[in-house]
Order: sequence, then C-alpha cells, then structure tokens
Amino acid sequence: MRRRSTSLVTLGVAVLLTGLAVVAGLGLAPREVRVPIAVGAPTEVSGARVSGRTDQEASRSADREPEASRSRVEGASLLIPPRPPAYRLHRAGAPLERAPRAPAAGRAATAEAAPGAPFTFQVGTLNVQGSQHRANGTGRAALHASTVLGRGVDLVGLQEVQDDQLAVLQARLPGWTIWPGRALGNQGVRLQIGWRNDLFELADTGSIITTFDHQQRPIPYVLLRERATGGEFWVIDLHNSPRDQEADRDAATGAQIALVQRLQATGRPVLLMGDTNEKTEFGCRVSAATGMVGSNGATPSACVGAGPIKIDKIMGVGGVVFGGHVVDYGAPVRAATDHAFVRATVTITPAAIPTD
Repeated sequence: MRRRSTSLVTLGVAVLLTGLAVVAGLGLAPREVRVPIAVGAPTEVSGARVSGRTDQEASRSADREPEASRSRVEGASLLIPPRPPAYRLHRAGAPLERAPRAPAAGRAATAEAAPGAPFTFQVGTLNVQGSQHRANGTGRAALHASTVLGRGVDLVGLQEVQDDQLAVLQARLPGWTIWPGRALGNQGVRLQIGWRNDLFELADTGSIITTFDHQQRPIPYVLLRERATGGEFWVIDLHNSPRDQEADRDAATGAQIALVQRLQATGRPVLLMGDTNEKTEFGCRVSAATGMVGSNGATPSACVGAGPIKIDKIMGVGGVVFGGHVVDYGAPVRAATDHAFVRATVTITPAAIPTD
C-alpha cells in the first residue's frame, strides 16, 4: 500500500516536469496581437475635417518595428479599438441661394434677359391757344414753331391746335412728324404730337374718346421707336375740360388712367403730357393709380411736386427719369399763348421687348 502511494507521487511529479519542459521548449509565451486598420486620405465630412494616417504612413511605421512585433493573427478574438481620429468643426456659412435659371435658347430669351439701352432727349408740352380764342393764330403758331426749335425740344405735345395753325406748324417744323394731323377728323386736330424724324420713328398709333367742354374728342397716343437703340415708348397727349366741368374732368381722368394701365401692360414706358386743367388732383390721382412720376419731381408718395404748380403736366412711368424741369414764360412764349411752355430732360431705359 505504501509502495503504490509512492509510485503515484512519482508519476505526478514526472507529468508536471514534462509539461513545464514542453512549455519552455515551444516558447508559448503570450504575444502582442496587432489588427491592421485601413486608413484613407483626409476626408471632408459635413463641414468637419477628419484626418488619420495614410496606408503609406502606416507601412513606414511598421517597417521601423521589430520583426516579431509585426506578426498578424488571423481571426483573433481580441481586437484593440483604434484611437478616434482628430477633427475640427467649422462654422456654417450663409445659406445657399438658388442659382438663376439659364435663359432658353433663342433671340427672344436674350431680349428678355436685359433691359434696352437708355436714351435721353428733351420733351415739352404747350397749349398753343387756338385761333378761335385769340387773334393772329397763324402768326402765333409760327412763334410756337420757333420756340420748339430754339429750346432744343425733340418731342412735344400740343393742345388747342386749329386747322390754320396746324398748317403753319407743319411748314415751320421741317424734319418733324406731327400726328394725328387730320387723320382723326376735325375734333382730332385739337391735340397733336410732334417729334424729330432723325431721332424717332413711328411704330403704332391709337386714340380714345373723352368729353371735352361738352364735346366728344379723341385723345391721341403713339408708339415711338428711338432710332439709335431701338427702344420703344408710348406718348399720350391730352386736354381735359375747363372751369366748373368737374364731372367731365373726373370721367376723362378715369379713362386716361385706364389707357396708361393698358399701355403699361405692353412692358413699354409711357409718357403723358397735356393741359389737365387741374393743378394737383389730376397728378395725384394718376400717380396713385399708375405709379407715374412728374417732371417736377412729383411721385406717388409726394404727388404735388415742386412749384410753381401748373395745370400743364409731363409725367412718365416704366424706366422714366426726369431732370431739368422748366416752366418757361420767356420770349416769345408769353407773346404767343396764355400758358407756360413746360419742358424737361427725360432719360428712358425701356425693358427690351422680345421679337419673334
């Protein structure tokens, strides 16, 4: 019994010594496990810059380490997580704006993309005081023609013109067109629009009917084209009822506002001139309804403008800028009429109208 116990102890010691020898011989000491982490180039992610080592940098680093430490273990159960990469936050910029839509191909699209070239000229309005109101109508008409030429006016609206005076004006203004002439009948002679042919050409005409001093009379308007730039604009010449005929003035003003609005809808600038027989009401009402400004500085928010305030008006809308407003009573104006010759410089920048 004692001999069996000794044998068992001897056998256990032998097994233990054999195991230690195997461990020492095989060198099964714990080794470091490295798991390769693929790192790309620095990348922009939602405004934050993420950086890390490139594959080339990782390779150079591994080359500097001992050979034993570069061993790889496939399917290792122990993974060491990488250090989070450095990053920077950037403050957000301004919101992106919608890019302008590119115009469609073709000449019409090009014309819509930009306004026409501006042009500047002199405009005036003059009540000639008709022959039925005062003697020497033809002689006074000759003075009016010399006034228009002498003041350097390029476009004029005339009121109270009579047949005999029309003939003188046509003869004394060479190189000018005067419309409607006699095209709108006897009542249509009373209002005329004149312009220099070397500056403007006629593109269209029209008229509306309003009541003037208990008579039905046409209000003429024309579409002119500036020759150098091709810019087009409308011109209206008017004369509203005098004295206590307020109802007829109001009705005529309403019709003239509707005309301005209709011409505005074509996309072209509109000039209006004439004898309104009202110092403030006409200008304020028209300006409020159409956005027109006056040659004397009147605007929709300050509709009277600078004095002296006259019943003779020049107004415009749609790329129209006035300057140099003058109320002219100088010779020979005072000798030829009971009105001032109201005139101004105007610059028009028309919106380009596409042509098919």
